[in-house]
Amino acid sequence: MTQFTLGINNCFAVKRWPEPEVWAALVREKLDLDLVQFSFDLTELSLPAAARRRQAERVRRACEAYGLRLHSGFTGLAAYNANLLLSPDPVLRRWAREWYRRALAFAADLGCRAAGGHIGAMSEREYDDPDLRCRRREELVTAMGELTTEAAALGLDYFLVEPMPVARELTSTLTATDELLADLNRTAAVPVRLCLDTGHACAAGNSGLDRDPYEWLRRFGAVSPVVHIQQTDGRADCHHAFTERHNAAGIIEAPAVLGALRASGAATTDLILEVIHPFEADEATVLDELAASARYWREATGDCA
Repeated sequence: MTQFTLGINNCFAVKRWPEPEVWAALVREKLDLDLVQFSFDLTELSLPAAARRRQAERVRRACEAYGLRLHSGFTGLAAYNANLLLSPDPVLRRWAREWYRRALAFAADLGCRAAGGHIGAMSEREYDDPDLRCRRREELVTAMGELTTEAAALGLDYFLVEPMPVARELTSTLTATDELLADLNRTAAVPVRLCLDTGHACAAGNSGLDRDPYEWLRRFGAVSPVVHIQQTDGRADCHHAFTERHNAAGIIEAPAVLGALRASGAATTDLILEVIHPFEADEATVLDELAASARYWREATGDCA
């Protein structure tokens, strides 16, 4: 029987509540949750190492004050805007490795078990060239091997890779994800695991099982210790809340998600709310919809903070 734990990615706090003491209080007091995945959008990894450590210490103290557990560090919207480890520019690929080294170190300073997220996107020109696509993919496997060695040295348990809904990100289909995961783990110093997302089965050109979020959960749930949960219409990566309005138009239902994960053979799964509102949304509405989403999943899982 799969054990589920409910938590939240604190990307909801970006630009609104960046102070650790503020978002920590909201997670505990407004959302009644105690598990947090930390978004790297809430720090500045280009700062000197000493400054990064001070930031991590402030986050740790805030979480301890409100009885929160930090699960993992994860890329946010800022990193997702970059090609990272698959950039066509070798200088930017080298910088992406350094960026990830700093991210892994920050996650370790937070006391997290893991870190990861979006690892890269190819340019259209390179993806359309079979030789370049193969070369860039091989370089990605090599870079990830080096980064998992860093993760092991830092004491992290595993490296998270999130399948993304763009073919140039190399994980938009079930087969591509299965093959890349196998290749990454052949050279990994710590296990590479997936962070599935209920809204990512929507890549342009996909059809059949590749567009079925429940098939992704059944297929990969056992190697995905973390699942991002968001409401979606199945046509786009919506990151909607689980409110009555969005649920009426959405395709994600908690009983079906839990059933698919049980069918995968997963022993434990951390269900991490990843609801992203427009920056112009009213703060009271954001909190109300986050609270409604937490209630919806708490009732489904029986999880209590």
